[in-house]
Amino acid sequence: MDSIQHLIKSYINAYLTTLTSRQYKPLDRQWKQHKYELLDKIRETDQIPVLRNMALLMLYYGTQIQARELCELTVDDVVRLTDQKIQLKLRRPDGNDRYILIDEETREIIEEYLSHIDFNQVYLFTQESGLAYTPQAVFDLSLQFPDETLVSELSGFFPIYQQSDYEIIPTPLRLNVVSKYSGRGVTIAFLDSGFYPHPDLTMPNNRVLAYVNVPEPDYDDFAIPQDNSWHGMQTSLSAAGNGYLANGLYKSIAYNANIVLLKASDREGRIKTEYMIKGLKWVLEHHEEYNIRIVNISLGESRQQSYLDNALDQIAEALVQAGIVVVVAAGNDGHSRQTNRITPPASAPSVITVGGFDDKNKLGRHYYDMYHSSYGPTIDGIMKPELIAPGIWVAAPILPETSFYREAELLSNLLKLSGDELVAALKENFEDMPFDQSIFSKTPDEIHAQVKAWLREKKIVGMHYQHVDGTSFSAPIVCSIIAQMLEANPDLNPRRIKEILCSTTDKIFNIDIEKQGHGLIHPRKCVKEAENDLYRRHLKRKSSPYINRRKVVFYYRDAEAKSVSLAGDFTDWQANEPMHKIPDTNTWTLEKEFPFKGVYTYKFVVDGERWIHDPECANLEPDGMGGLNTRLQLYID
Repeated sequence: MDSIQHLIKSYINAYLTTLTSRQYKPLDRQWKQHKYELLDKIRETDQIPVLRNMALLMLYYGTQIQARELCELTVDDVVRLTDQKIQLKLRRPDGNDRYILIDEETREIIEEYLSHIDFNQVYLFTQESGLAYTPQAVFDLSLQFPDETLVSELSGFFPIYQQSDYEIIPTPLRLNVVSKYSGRGVTIAFLDSGFYPHPDLTMPNNRVLAYVNVPEPDYDDFAIPQDNSWHGMQTSLSAAGNGYLANGLYKSIAYNANIVLLKASDREGRIKTEYMIKGLKWVLEHHEEYNIRIVNISLGESRQQSYLDNALDQIAEALVQAGIVVVVAAGNDGHSRQTNRITPPASAPSVITVGGFDDKNKLGRHYYDMYHSSYGPTIDGIMKPELIAPGIWVAAPILPETSFYREAELLSNLLKLSGDELVAALKENFEDMPFDQSIFSKTPDEIHAQVKAWLREKKIVGMHYQHVDGTSFSAPIVCSIIAQMLEANPDLNPRRIKEILCSTTDKIFNIDIEKQGHGLIHPRKCVKEAENDLYRRHLKRKSSPYINRRKVVFYYRDAEAKSVSLAGDFTDWQANEPMHKIPDTNTWTLEKEFPFKGVYTYKFVVDGERWIHDPECANLEPDGMGGLNTRLQLYID
C-alpha cells in the first residue's frame, strides 16, 4: 500500500504541474507510463478505493467544481460525448444545469474507476460505508496529497517548504502580503470585551501604548486573565502580534504596529452600548496623543437601526471625520435568514465593514468559499460588507495563565515523547490533563492518538495557539493591511483608504456580490496604490469635513465653480460663509471654529445657485426637499 501511496503522490504532483500552465495539457510520456504502472498495481491488488480517491482528487484540483458539488454527483451525471470526451453535469436548483468538460488525464482515471464500481451505485463517489462523500471528507483527503508547489512558491515569510511544515497557514503567507511593511509607526486602537498583555505584544518590546478599562477607568485589570479577556486579546494579536511564542511563525501582518486597547465590558461581562460609545469618545479625545490612525471594532449591537438615529453609528462617523479609519466586523449570521442583519456600528456608511471568506486552509484560489458572515442592505439601504478577508483558519494565541493554556502546552509536549517517557510524563502531570484514569490502560500509540484527537478537537496549533474563526478576526486583518498602507504613505485619509481597498479587490466567482461586497482584499495592490499616491500630483489633504475638536476644515473640489459658500443650520441656512480657492488647484476650502460641540448639518452653495451636500462625506440625512444635508459631528470641546 505504501508503494501505491508513493506512486499516487508522485503522479498527483506531476498532474498539478500541468495545471499551472494549461488545464487540459496531457502529461508527457514518462508520466503516462508512470500512470499505467500505477493503474496496473491498483488492479492487481484490487484497491478500488485508491482509484476513487485519485479520481476525486483530480476533479478537486483540476476543475472549478466545489467539494459540495463533487459529493452530490451521481453516476448518471457522467456524460460521454461522441469524441470520447467526458462532461460532468452539475445540477442547479433553478434547472440551469452546468456542464464541466474534464481533461484527458482525469478522463482516463474516471473511466478506469467507472469500470470497477457497482452498477447499482447512485452517487459517483461513495465512502467505504456506502454513504456519499462529505465536503469535510474531501478536504481531509486533500490534506494527504497537498499542492506543495503553491506552498513553496509563496513561502517568503517563514522557512516553509512544504505543507507539513505548518498546521495553519500564517496570515501573511495566506494573503501573500508585502513583507517590507509591518505597520511601524502606526497605532491601531481596539474596542473589545477585554485584553491581556500577551508576549506577542509586549516582547521583546512593549507596543501597548495604553489600556483603558472603559466602565471602570480606575480599575487596572489588564494583567488579570479573565473570561472576557480572550476575545480582545485574539483580535488584537491577529492584527499586530509578532509571533513571539511561535518563533515568528504565527506573526501577524502589522507585527510592528503600536496598540491602544479599550475594554468595553464590566465585571459581570456585560458589553453595553454606552461603554462602546464612551470608548470611542476616548479615542476622539486622545487620537493625536497616541497617533491612532485606525480603530478596530469587533463588537456591535444586536438590533438594527437607522444610522441617522443611532448614537453608536454616529460616533463612528465622528471618528472618520476626525481622520481615523474605522473598521468593523460584519457579524457571523449569514447562514440564517432570521438573524442575518447588519447592525451598528457596522451599518455606519463611512466605516469599512468586513465580511469573511474561507480558503479551506489551502493555498489556491479554487478552494475559495464564503464564510457565513452577515451581509445585505442595512435598514437605510446601504450594501454591506464593503469587502471580505479571511474569516476562518486564523491562528491566534491562547489566553495565558489559564487551565486551557496549560493543557495545550502539556499535551503538545506529550506528542514529542514515546514509550515509557510518554507514560511517565502523563502520570507526572495527570492532574492538569483533560483525561480520566482509563487512559493508563491504553498503549503508548493509543495515548498518542487520543492526545492528537484532543488537540485537533480544540483546534490547537503550535502549542500556544489555536485556529479561530469569525469576522471578529477578518476586521483586524484588514486593519493590519491598512497599517501597512499608512506606513507606506502617512498622508492617506480614511476616504482614500476606503477607495483603495474597494477598488483593488479580487472577485470570488460563484459567490453572490451582496455577500462579498467589492470582493476579497488584495494586500499587494492596496500597498502599491498607497505608494503610488505619494507620487501622484494632487493636493495632499484630509477628507472633508476634517474635525479637530471644535475646529472644522471643509473642502470642495470643482473645476468650473466661480464661487463656493458654506451654509447650514449654524448660519440659519444663509450662504454667508464664503470659501476661498487654494491657489493653482480646483479645491475650495474654509476653516471654521464652532462655539459649541454638537451635531450640525450643512451644504455647499456653488455660484449662488446650486445647493449640494459634501461629496466627500457619507454621513448624510434627508433635507426635507428631496435632497440631502451633510452631518457634522462635534463631540468634544
